[in-house]
Amino acid sequence: MGFFDKVKAMKNAVTGGAAKVFVDVDNAKLGEPFMINITAEPQGCDVKFDRVYIMLRGREVVEVEDYDFTYDVDGDSRTRREIVRKSHTTYDIEKTVASAGELKDGDTGAWSIEVELPSHLLPTLQGRYVRHEYEIFAGLDCFGNDPDSGWVEVHVSN
Repeated sequence: MGFFDKVKAMKNAVTGGAAKVFVDVDNAKLGEPFMINITAEPQGCDVKFDRVYIMLRGREVVEVEDYDFTYDVDGDSRTRREIVRKSHTTYDIEKTVASAGELKDGDTGAWSIEVELPSHLLPTLQGRYVRHEYEIFAGLDCFGNDPDSGWVEVHVSN
């Protein structure tokens, strides 16, 4: 490995750019098992990882308009409008999908795990001011910043 290869490997470790990670969910339904599929593609270097993992969370999010009125001495008023947001985590799990391994540059890693969400949870819903959403995050636990999929929204039905 040359000097510039070492510099590139160090940059990838720091930024999480050693691999692209993708996550896909098959028909998520409350109270029934469903599959979560993870794919990782190294980006120009070998990737050693301690584990492959997922995080899955449910969140209730509320967004409402708020108006502030300001009156000055002359009786003129000014209005300021803003959106007030608040969220609450309703469900949160983390699972290890695979143990330590290595992906060679040019290879693609693929893993799957079966997950079941409890039937008493709320499904995905969208109201006027409130929504309930599910998000999934997949990553490779590596030295430095983990390569990951970012939070990906998942539709969960009854």
